[in-house]
Amino acid sequence: MSTATLNGVELYYEIMGTGPKLFLTHGSWTDGSSWAQLAELLADRYEVVTWDRRGHSRSADTDEPGSRTEDATDLAALIEHLGDLPVHLLGNSYGATVTLTVVTQRPDLVASAVLHEPPLFTLLEDTSDPAILEALATSEDRLDAVAEFIEAGHHRDAAKYFFDNVAFGPGTWDRLPESFHTMVTANAAKYLDELHDPTGLSIDTTALTSTTVPILLTHGTTSPPLFSRLIGELTRLLPSAQVEAIDGAGHIPYATHPHQLAAVVSAFHQSVA
Repeated sequence: MSTATLNGVELYYEIMGTGPKLFLTHGSWTDGSSWAQLAELLADRYEVVTWDRRGHSRSADTDEPGSRTEDATDLAALIEHLGDLPVHLLGNSYGATVTLTVVTQRPDLVASAVLHEPPLFTLLEDTSDPAILEALATSEDRLDAVAEFIEAGHHRDAAKYFFDNVAFGPGTWDRLPESFHTMVTANAAKYLDELHDPTGLSIDTTALTSTTVPILLTHGTTSPPLFSRLIGELTRLLPSAQVEAIDGAGHIPYATHPHQLAAVVSAFHQSVA
């Protein structure tokens, strides 16, 4: 358990195992502890680095709203701080968007990147598919409802609504442990930053299409259809990327299917070694 002051903010991180460095970047609401099961499985092959994004749980924050670019700058600084470049990256959900931003902005730091369902929904806005357009509109309405809960100070209600109506499905919240409820409720304000960040759901497609970093795109077979369509669009932009569907998994395979995800990550690295 360590901290480093980078970009003017004290960031919390943990290191486990030996081998090539593998940085795990968490998604919205959560923190580095969410990777615990997966990190333990990977620690016999990698030096696994988990960290809390600024303003999440054990990492400090500033008075200014956070952003995807800020998170990516923090991740790049942490990578440089710990050395042994280049390193492998793995990101989930919004953490995958942060990870992909580092790939486009600092490819010199990255040996490979695994991305699970980055919510880059702006890539789908030009579609003529009415089902996708309806799904995007529904998602936007529900995210507006989450924002209203947070702005009113009802952070726990916001978290419950998000997990039951946006990311997963009805009843999800009640199946999660109270420790998880406490964590995501405490991080609700940072999710509002993400919602208000105009660049949060977008990526530099020019830099993306020209990258030479080996990339694996993963998605769960039980995830909302928007994610499989999004992976398809990213595959079009990244024709050299590998794609893997994790059978039976949804949006957080590190928690629900850690053994499958660990095997997928290891196999990918062997294929690009």
